[in-house]
Amino acid sequence: MTQTEINNKAKSEVYYFHLYDIFMRNDDIIQLQIYEGFYGELEDGKNIVKTFEKLKGKEKCLVLIVAPENGSFTKENREYVASEEVSKIVKADAFVIRSLGVKLLMNGYLRINKPNRPTRFFNSENSAVEWLKKVR
Repeated sequence: MTQTEINNKAKSEVYYFHLYDIFMRNDDIIQLQIYEGFYGELEDGKNIVKTFEKLKGKEKCLVLIVAPENGSFTKENREYVASEEVSKIVKADAFVIRSLGVKLLMNGYLRINKPNRPTRFFNSENSAVEWLKKVR
């Protein structure tokens, strides 16, 4: 995603980090845009959730995660992201996943880590956003 595309979708300040960006979209969904080569460690997960807290307001937030073709997350990060602590902040999350490798990893996340909130995977951003709006 280009800087211009992000700026066109962003309602809030855009938080830029190494290999990921986070912003509140015009439709009040928080987007986590992850880039190629991302390897999310526990500190990344905590930083991402802290940024969600800054953006979310008083209500739990809806999160759209756009994953790269190749990227991964440590076991500790997956456990943290699925935790009850994060479910107190995030109402539902939708992942846009286009690569088989990331789909396999995330299917394991659902089966093993079992996040305590609605979590679904989609092939397109439009489908993911449509589902999040229904969850709202």
